[in-house]
Amino acid sequence: MEPSRRVCPFCGEPPGEGVFCAACGRNLAAVERLPTRAEWEGRAPAEDEPPERGAEQAERCTRAVADFLAAAAAAGNPGTAPFTTGKPGMFRRAPELDAWVVRPVDREDFEEPHRYEPGLLLAPDGRFHRLDSELRGWGQREFPRYEHTASPEPVDVPASDRLLAEVQALSRAVLGA
Repeated sequence: MEPSRRVCPFCGEPPGEGVFCAACGRNLAAVERLPTRAEWEGRAPAEDEPPERGAEQAERCTRAVADFLAAAAAAGNPGTAPFTTGKPGMFRRAPELDAWVVRPVDREDFEEPHRYEPGLLLAPDGRFHRLDSELRGWGQREFPRYEHTASPEPVDVPASDRLLAEVQALSRAVLGA
């Protein structure tokens, strides 16, 4: 996908024609301006960016994730947290996913302009999942309370400098490396 194409701010896919994103189903009515694909990936578009840079960057990200997963597995996967991935069935607990938070949810609910960017999780099997949060507790003493859930299906994450920096920061935080 070309870096200048406008995408959904929640999933990074082309939003389609209507008010709701065709890929993820989110309501885009409150979004003033859709980000470009390059903005969504966390980098500025480069007009003269050579095509081999993308392949080199993807290789570096893949290598960083693989190195982190190998070191974390050797240490017993420290720092993972459980996240629910769906609604519980009748008389059953909700399915859970143990994962590391690579990118926390970025949201602003109480100041203008409101913003919401889902986070990113990395499971020990090497797959990425979207991290969503829901504001709960309106009218209650513990307000605001955020409930975090993981997408049950893995998501494709484009290789970017932002992802590489986040995986390296996760490695330093979890493994001290």
